[in-house]
Amino acid sequence: MKIRLHKNATTTPAQRAYIQNNPHLSVATLAKKTGVSKTTIRRWQKRMDVYDRPHTPKRIKTALTPIEEIKIIICRMAFRAGLDDLQQIAESFFKISCSRASLNRCLKRYQISRMPKLKRSVPFNLKDYTGTYLYYNCFHLPSFLKDKEPVVLQTLLDCSFRTFHAQYATMANTFISDHIQNFPLRVLGVIYNNPVRLCGETIDSKKIPKKNPDSDIEFLCKDLGISFFQMDDLHTDTINELNLQVKKIINTSDPEIDTTTWETNETLTKQICHYNFELPLGFLKQKTPYQAMEAHYTDFPNSFKHKPNLIIS
Repeated sequence: MKIRLHKNATTTPAQRAYIQNNPHLSVATLAKKTGVSKTTIRRWQKRMDVYDRPHTPKRIKTALTPIEEIKIIICRMAFRAGLDDLQQIAESFFKISCSRASLNRCLKRYQISRMPKLKRSVPFNLKDYTGTYLYYNCFHLPSFLKDKEPVVLQTLLDCSFRTFHAQYATMANTFISDHIQNFPLRVLGVIYNNPVRLCGETIDSKKIPKKNPDSDIEFLCKDLGISFFQMDDLHTDTINELNLQVKKIINTSDPEIDTTTWETNETLTKQICHYNFELPLGFLKQKTPYQAMEAHYTDFPNSFKHKPNLIIS
């Protein structure tokens, strides 16, 4: 019989059988007789056979589904997170398990693997110890069902400690003002992008609306006496690639497509709590967003309206 052994194997099937058939001998005695370590003896004593097991992973997740790709790119836009943190966020919010390499390939495919740093793109200093700035995004997401209106998702990211807030279908100025009112840090300004509309139609970069000084967000910021700045760093090709993917999904008409692709506000709130209070991020040196905020409170209490609450409500 032809036997295939692993190239690094230190025992033969005959030696393994000897180990398993002599339970009355001590581990030290078996190790001395066979010339291997005690760890190897214990390993083969636990097994029922004498052959090497396959060393390749049983399940390798290298490919992402079209809907998973869309969700990952939305996470990338909303959180502006690096690869390691993005991998955790995708798992936390959308239960997407994938390798770091497949995640990187996805970002490159959508031309969003490199995003300009916010601190280099805005006219004010983000590292301001008197408060923080919020990064706002609005996504019009397809429902993937006929005769169903797009789902509107609004997100707010704290630029200092990566705390996150999101909500489905509400007025932009109400969503932002309510969060500012309840947020423990003093908010100095809002950074925002044009809404991302995913309806399956490509857009022309020349037709993208320019900065509008009379937008609701800017009116709100003026009323609150805080700074505002509209970003234009989202690449047209990225949005077009997303819309092509949306169109492909809609035209597939696959009955197995998850009709509850986007969660309810109740589920979203639970996911946000898990992210803010329980998910350690590499960007924050393995602290959760609220742990990082609490550490900042001890050094700069004057930049807060009230002490951050570390208890999950």
